[in-house]
Amino acid sequence: MKPLPIQKRALLKRSALLDAARLDFSEHGFAVATAKSIAHRAGVATGTFYQYFDDKNDMLRVLASNRMELLSQNVELYEINAIVSSSEVFEEEVLTNAANIEQRFEHALSFIYQFHSQDPELHQVLEERRNNDPLLKAILANGEQILLQRVLRFVQCFNLNKPEIVAANLFAMAEGLIHRHVFSDEQSDVNDVVEIGAQMLAAYFYRCAEASSAKI
Repeated sequence: MKPLPIQKRALLKRSALLDAARLDFSEHGFAVATAKSIAHRAGVATGTFYQYFDDKNDMLRVLASNRMELLSQNVELYEINAIVSSSEVFEEEVLTNAANIEQRFEHALSFIYQFHSQDPELHQVLEERRNNDPLLKAILANGEQILLQRVLRFVQCFNLNKPEIVAANLFAMAEGLIHRHVFSDEQSDVNDVVEIGAQMLAAYFYRCAEASSAKI
């Protein structure tokens, strides 16, 4: 990727090109979009495109990085200071934080749902291209790993057995739930999807908590 420009005018042109690329990729697909069509949509010369980007692959990687950064900034379960040494204390901690845990799941699902539903076409382009571009694949994988590690840190606060598996399952369940409703013809109300989804994640988490407390 070319270095980020310093001057405000140059930053605005680069931003306009990225917005144009996002729209071009979403409306026409990655294969159809060209440097010329993107530059035209941004209102600049094609030569200006190459001042800021090597090619459209470069642009898609920047868009992917920006999206993963936005997710990273807004999806945080936070950590709960729960150090347990007995099943009695463990159960007390989980019950005390029950409403808070479900609320955190709901907040995360709500943002992720809105994030995907605002530009589902671009998400599809990224998924189609990730196996054709190793650099893009690495960007997406790294972003997903950051989110997974946050889920893991949250789970570890409760000293659950096999926290890595619990975290991976929570992550997969949330991802599957959102993708199912955003990228299909599902007509369910978004508020119901998020609320019930949070309840499902919390129910799974509580079940894992019960199993862990029984072994303490």
